[in-house]
Amino acid sequence: MAFNLPPPQIPIVLVKTKEAYKIWHEYLINLNRVDRYTIGAKIDDLFCSSLELIFRGSFAYDKFEKLSLVSQAIAKCDLLRFFLQIGWEQKKIDNTQYGKLILLLDEIGRMLGGWKKSIEEKTSAK
Repeated sequence: MAFNLPPPQIPIVLVKTKEAYKIWHEYLINLNRVDRYTIGAKIDDLFCSSLELIFRGSFAYDKFEKLSLVSQAIAKCDLLRFFLQIGWEQKKIDNTQYGKLILLLDEIGRMLGGWKKSIEEKTSAK
């Protein structure tokens, strides 16, 4: 007998991070070769790491593991903003793309901060 389970609820922060990554990935292929394989690769790696940490955090059972993963995701998000700023300052990333990405990353950062606060409240209540 097969069970028809509903699809798991995907956290909105993961959806927003995927949106930001799609915007970045479309822009990455337009960078010149040197920039694509230096700062572009670094930013791409940070996006992938952030996505992985958020995904793992959303399905972690242990509260302390979840808190650790969310904290790491916040740090990656901050680094991502920093490297995007460097790319923008060096005129490697145009104003429009930078603006879109920074707005999304600010929203993602607020969501991650709220998620972390929620986890901390749940773990300290026990």
